[in-house]
Amino acid sequence: MKLLILQEDSEIKEVSFTKRRLLLIVVACLFLGAGLLYLTLDTVTNTMYQVKLKHVKENNTRLVSLLHRLQTRIDTLEVNLTGLQSQDAAIRTYADLPQMDKDIMQLGIGGRRYDKTSELDFLIPSGDTRVSSLLFDIDRVARMVKLERLSYEKLYTAFKNNSAEIEATPSIIPVHNGYFTDGFGWRRDPFNHENRFHYGQDIASRKGIPVYATADGQVLYAKRRGGFGLVIAIDHGYGYETLYGHLSVMDVRAGDQVTRGQKIAEVGNTGRSTASHLHYEVHVDDMPQNPLNYFFSGYLE
Repeated sequence: MKLLILQEDSEIKEVSFTKRRLLLIVVACLFLGAGLLYLTLDTVTNTMYQVKLKHVKENNTRLVSLLHRLQTRIDTLEVNLTGLQSQDAAIRTYADLPQMDKDIMQLGIGGRRYDKTSELDFLIPSGDTRVSSLLFDIDRVARMVKLERLSYEKLYTAFKNNSAEIEATPSIIPVHNGYFTDGFGWRRDPFNHENRFHYGQDIASRKGIPVYATADGQVLYAKRRGGFGLVIAIDHGYGYETLYGHLSVMDVRAGDQVTRGQKIAEVGNTGRSTASHLHYEVHVDDMPQNPLNYFFSGYLE
């Protein structure tokens, strides 16, 4: 194959190409083109990869943030559910119902942990919340909620069927703005320093602070009685009686009907008392009980 080349001096130069030489030139051009195409595609692919990687990292960061927020909300739900379980136990005592079976409680709180790692765990940086662990927590909280719902359905039925007895059950703290001092049990007598059993709960408060009936009932007596000073006793029926001692003022008399939350007296320092406070007792079938077990809703602030 011949190629004529016209140069500047108007001379014509003849260049001869063999088929082999021409083939080599074509192949070289193809390799050069392929190389340029590869470099171009590699640059474009790398650029797209970097853009995609940046997008994935941003999504990963948002995912981790979302998981942390979910874990925080789950932790808060667990705390609230634990509080509900405590209230559940108190209400069951209040309604004279058996406490929830421990095995059933464990079923609601425990359960099978996820042994299989979630595929999403591989997207989460090491040390961050694992999706499998989060799924386990969600499952546990769901069981706790279901358990509490079933328990409260039973409590509602019991309350509906036993409303009269519930109204007669002592259930509130009898004063505002006080604090607990001597409780139910053995203590050293402040006057003679001998060990004596204390049958009630003392609540320190200022003189004149209102005292409230802790359940519906009828006043047995309202009078001065030895070391209790001015004292009121209320018969609530169903075996419940309450006593309020060291009063300064009494607003009710024997035979009066009272309702839960009604003001019946004022805190004082009468009788055998070293400071202004209320002495409060709860009796069930003539047996003294720890009043703390009958404070289901409070007044103390």
